Amino acid sequence: MKISTRTRAIFLASSIALVFFIFQGVNFLEYLDIEFEFDFVKMSIIAGIMYIGLLWVVNFRIGGERFITVLLFPALAIFVFTLYANIIIESSLSSVDKVVSEVFASILVAIFAYTLILTANILNIGYLQKVPLTQAGRAAHYVLTLIVAYLFFSLLFSNPIPFFIKIVSVFGLSYLFSIIALWNIEIKYYQRIIASFGIALMMCLCSFVLIMWPAGSEYVALILSLLFYMALGLALEIREVLSKRVWFEYFLLFSLIVLILFIISEWGINGSLI
Repeated sequence: MKISTRTRAIFLASSIALVFFIFQGVNFLEYLDIEFEFDFVKMSIIAGIMYIGLLWVVNFRIGGERFITVLLFPALAIFVFTLYANIIIESSLSSVDKVVSEVFASILVAIFAYTLILTANILNIGYLQKVPLTQAGRAAHYVLTLIVAYLFFSLLFSNPIPFFIKIVSVFGLSYLFSIIALWNIEIKYYQRIIASFGIALMMCLCSFVLIMWPAGSEYVALILSLLFYMALGLALEIREVLSKRVWFEYFLLFSLIVLILFIISEWGINGSLI
């Protein structure tokens, strides 16, 4: 009996959510005698299931660069999302709240995983043949990229991680997500390399400044996400002449970022401006 792609996607998303729920009662770091801030082993296993399972969902019609552009992003995205959800669950005070949080988080993981799987499948089919849904898949991938980037920045800057690792992590994620996103618009390889490196370098410099800036980690994550939205949005329009409306939109957004920075910053004994 032939299993449809939708059925495979539902099965994979449900399996990931189930594994996530079961793993709430497991601590691999204790078994492996590793000291770390979070149990990265659980998330790595879930990411591996997503990567291999997605290969099965698309009926193994993957080759070349798509092992990274189609398969790797969902795996990284589910790693970040489940890590974020796991940290929220661990912050629950009572056992009842924790169980409710685990069930609710598992449902969200299933929905998020299913969205990632469908998006990846659409992009893969769009590469093999022209389909009307390709543009919708690109838009969904763009939105998912920004969501995952915000979650990653939030985790990165809200934890006591060494300065150098934060900078390198911002550079690495920005470069990888940019080069994957730019693959969707089918530009030349060297153009993707240059544009992605430029975005990653800009994000790296901005994160360096924001780490020194007297602002909370949640604001740093938000501002970095907005900057990434601007940079990636401009890069995705690389094949077209940008209209005055687009430039005006980004100018307003940049002005808003600067305004937010000055308003929420803690200026010594005087505190913030509001």
